[in-house]
Amino acid sequence: MNKNQIVGRAIALTAAIFYGVNSTLSRLAYDTGTTPVSLTLYRFLMSAALMIALVLILRKSWKLKVNPLLFAFCVSGMFATAIGHLGAVNYIPVSLAAVIFYTFPLYVVAYQRIAHREPLARHELIAFVLAFVGIAIALGPDFHEFDPAGIALAFGGAIGATVFILSYEKFPPQTDSYVSAMWIMITSIAFALLLQLGFDLVPPRASIGWIYLVMIAAASVISFVLSLQAIRRVGSAIFSLLLNFEPIVILSLAWIVLGEELSPERISGIALIVFALFLSHWRVARGRPQPVVAPGD
Repeated sequence: MNKNQIVGRAIALTAAIFYGVNSTLSRLAYDTGTTPVSLTLYRFLMSAALMIALVLILRKSWKLKVNPLLFAFCVSGMFATAIGHLGAVNYIPVSLAAVIFYTFPLYVVAYQRIAHREPLARHELIAFVLAFVGIAIALGPDFHEFDPAGIALAFGGAIGATVFILSYEKFPPQTDSYVSAMWIMITSIAFALLLQLGFDLVPPRASIGWIYLVMIAAASVISFVLSLQAIRRVGSAIFSLLLNFEPIVILSLAWIVLGEELSPERISGIALIVFALFLSHWRVARGRPQPVVAPGD
């Protein structure tokens, strides 16, 4: 494994941590009275403002030379991921939402094997399956709390994540991750505004809710930029697998912040996820083309 691969995997794991923080903060924000649709709009507005400021501070060019259709797929995937993953937890248990959402690495692998016939090492395929099984064991969803809206949102988020990851992987190698993130965030605001037309804008009822929203926006910017950089370095398949570290973060925060019990079953599931991540690093399949790092990254 070369230095680029090691750095890319470290970046992906860091992104997973911030995604986990985001999920926990979203649950806390809902408790202050806001709704999934409102949270999505606030998130993109604040995240876009932060990205614009960051691009200005770094003095980067605003030009983004990407195929418009490819960019549209990427943005739609990003938006579906946000409204699906973060919205589902308002209707179904966080555990059930996470188990459904984290089927997306398997969709990424299926697409690559069927559409592109990309070879995948046996140990990597086993790692994907073990990671998903570990998530199911660790989160132990309560299926009696089934809600069709929440289930649909979680599956929509999984499909959105798949579309986003596969689309961004096809961006030109020279594409800057900061500029890409900025334009994707800005464009996503239009999607959020259209969605908002059918709903009332519901702000948090308590001041702490606004603090949560700012923290969500900051975590979103960090995790999103890191995700773009990781995809470019390690590719969509390995990136998707490493994001399975997020449920570990969610469970840990639920134990520390929310006071939820960490049962033996959940500990066993976490151990299986960690083993799957270790297995994915066992060796790099020979002959696989390495992703190209964009100069702007």
